[in-house]
Amino acid sequence: VWQALREAELADANLDLISDIIACPGLDYCSLANARSIPVAQKIATRFADMDRQRDLGELKLKISGCINACGHHHAGHIGILGVDRKGVENYQLLLGGCEGADTSLGTITGPGFNEDGIVDAVEKATDVYLAQRAEGERFVDTYRRIGMAPFKEAIYAKEPANG
Repeated sequence: VWQALREAELADANLDLISDIIACPGLDYCSLANARSIPVAQKIATRFADMDRQRDLGELKLKISGCINACGHHHAGHIGILGVDRKGVENYQLLLGGCEGADTSLGTITGPGFNEDGIVDAVEKATDVYLAQRAEGERFVDTYRRIGMAPFKEAIYAKEPANG
């Protein structure tokens, strides 16, 4: 079976890569949720579909919860996303720096939340900072711990130049 999947290009291992996303069912299936998780996970997986890009990013644990109950363990992801309700509108908070295991830490909220497309862009901007700033062999969370929130926050919330 594995050989057939490999030949069909359906056997790429993505363990601990950005597309190995942990997400709760979210608002699509859970009456407790404030926001949808699955569509956000799908959009992120699509944005980072290139396996070479994923391998270049290396170990990066991305976790998504659709509400504060944290079934997706967003607070423990190198990159975490928490779905919230902002006056009846789905909104997503971005957290950075969470980690489980021997070097446990809770993620820190970057600032104001994003809509569904904006959160995908924010994740990409965070990975761009990591790629530009990482030291040899350094995981995303290690780079975050070394350089702190400021460079990530600056990139994530940077205003795009106006066309004109």
